[in-house]
Amino acid sequence: MAHESPTSISAQALKAAGDLAQAEDVAALEQAADAAGRHLATTRSSLIERMIYGPQPDIEELISGVDNMKQSVTSEASSILQSGLSCLQQGEAFGEDGKITSALRKAVAKEGGYGFTVPIQYGGQGKRYSEFACLMENFAANGLGALSVEISGQLTIGSSALLGYGTEAQKNKYLPVISGGQLIAFALTEVGVGVNAKRVKAYVEKDEENACWRLFAEGECNKLYITSATHGGLMAIVARKGKDSKELALFVTELPEADIDGEFSFHCQSSNVSAFQQNINSRIHFKNYPIPYEQEILGNGVEVLFYCLRMGRCMLAAQAAGFQRMMAADAVHYAIQREGVGGKVIKHELPRLALAKILGGALTAQALSHLALAQDQNKVDLAGLRDVTKSASAHYLLGSLIACERVMGGRSLDKGSRISDIRATAHAFGIVEGEDDLIRLGMVRDLTKSFTENYMAGLLNLLQRANTDKNGRPVAKEKRILKLSLGRFIKSPIRISNLLLSLIMNTGFWRLLGWVTRNTVSSLIDRCVQWLPSRLMKRYKSIPSPLTSHLRFAEYQLRQCRWHYFKMSATYQLELTQAQLPLQQLGKRIETLVCIATLCAHASQLDESTQRIALAQIEILRSELEGNTMSVKRMESLRSAVKGVAEDLSQEECRLIQSIKAQPFAHPWGE
Repeated sequence: MAHESPTSISAQALKAAGDLAQAEDVAALEQAADAAGRHLATTRSSLIERMIYGPQPDIEELISGVDNMKQSVTSEASSILQSGLSCLQQGEAFGEDGKITSALRKAVAKEGGYGFTVPIQYGGQGKRYSEFACLMENFAANGLGALSVEISGQLTIGSSALLGYGTEAQKNKYLPVISGGQLIAFALTEVGVGVNAKRVKAYVEKDEENACWRLFAEGECNKLYITSATHGGLMAIVARKGKDSKELALFVTELPEADIDGEFSFHCQSSNVSAFQQNINSRIHFKNYPIPYEQEILGNGVEVLFYCLRMGRCMLAAQAAGFQRMMAADAVHYAIQREGVGGKVIKHELPRLALAKILGGALTAQALSHLALAQDQNKVDLAGLRDVTKSASAHYLLGSLIACERVMGGRSLDKGSRISDIRATAHAFGIVEGEDDLIRLGMVRDLTKSFTENYMAGLLNLLQRANTDKNGRPVAKEKRILKLSLGRFIKSPIRISNLLLSLIMNTGFWRLLGWVTRNTVSSLIDRCVQWLPSRLMKRYKSIPSPLTSHLRFAEYQLRQCRWHYFKMSATYQLELTQAQLPLQQLGKRIETLVCIATLCAHASQLDESTQRIALAQIEILRSELEGNTMSVKRMESLRSAVKGVAEDLSQEECRLIQSIKAQPFAHPWGE
């Protein structure tokens, strides 16, 4: 069987290392991501890539997210939020089964919530995604997180597929009913292959007699963990065009009102998951299921997925911000009232640190969400930033859940607590739309792609040629050379000598040497500039002094990441295709530094109580970077920052949670 020819340098490296299956997957995914980027018509390279490799972004670009957020408060969103809160206060938001009620959906749909970002000509409100993020955050912050999950899915991965790739007829048919509250699901995940888009096994076959496709998704090909998939709803389905085809397509269909067994079969049942318990989440079976030709969305299924995921990840971050604000409100309410050893809980440093972590996680997720949305609005490639936005927000949400439990103790575990309602969902956020550590691996690959192709290709191409036979197939495992090293030279002196000679004669080697020389000089100048006082640098005029040093630190350390990756590439060479641990660690470091820089820019334009939260979160992040080598100075800075946040909380001056009504905690004393 012939194999696809990988085109990218990373796919070629995987092939040369003998991993044909992963090489094909990576090639297909990169092609789909590139196609989605072209469809979006991006005009500037990734923000994080420029922060690492240059040219350095302007401060105005870094604060564009918070500027956008401050302009995103709308009366329409306020009306939608109030309609949802009214249902919640009247006990009509969730039914006896714990799930969202039709009454809540109708109330929110009546105010335009389900069509918030759908263009006006298709029955929607035509609002911007930054405005939508504020609404989703406020839903999650006020006990309506399940509704936030549902509507977010509707308007990112659901309707976005139609808006980006649908025909005019499809848009006119489906978008008005979506705006009216009709649920739409996106079905990618399968029982047998999980979320690996290139391994999808569901397929369609042509039925020319009936002018339709026939969908087969049986047994391990069942679509699984599909949020909002329900009888009578809409569904966008990823499937192969032919059982053995490699072409993935996307189809939209109206699901039957009940299970069917006959000429075709359709079954819809609960996925039986503990996460998203207040939402509909289903396992779907199809056999010989008819989908008219005109219901195919014309675009590669994986490409459409990449197109939609950018907004999905931004909204996940907005929801994470809201969930953490809710946790903070409840935990603060408890800590202020609860007597601990030696006084109220909030008097002690460890609970204070936990509260600062929750608030800091909320602010980080909010900042990342709005920065990514501003970048997308300005046609900037979201490579790297869309990944950090998702992985960091999910990571801090889970950390905040643990911190909240440490403050509230057993009452956070009460079945009636809204902390209990979101516990499993907080865990799931690190898995949905991509597992966080795998996202970090992909982020590093995306951010370093240009560097690798421009400067490392010479070395990698030589190794690839040495590891493939005349037919382009990988040589036997024992003959492969994954890197040039002394140990390999001792084993194969002639082959390694020839490779070294070829490398020296390769123009790519001298191009790499030129890069090393230029960047060595640049790094020396950069190090000298670090000694300049910030007050003398025009760049930081708009950043308050407590945040300036942290922003400069993050920017400098991000520029150093180019050297981290260069050393990693030179050390591992082709082995880097298998070395997940160093790539994951680099990805985590980049993520943390981007969070610090984003927090500085975001908080710089907000009130002082929010700036104190940012400072505390930054001190926490920097202490994590330093690990066990944490200095006394860093410890005192952390203690001071946490104290500032706690004082704001004690005096009810924390703007981030002032508007959130805390839930009465279970088993109050004195009753």
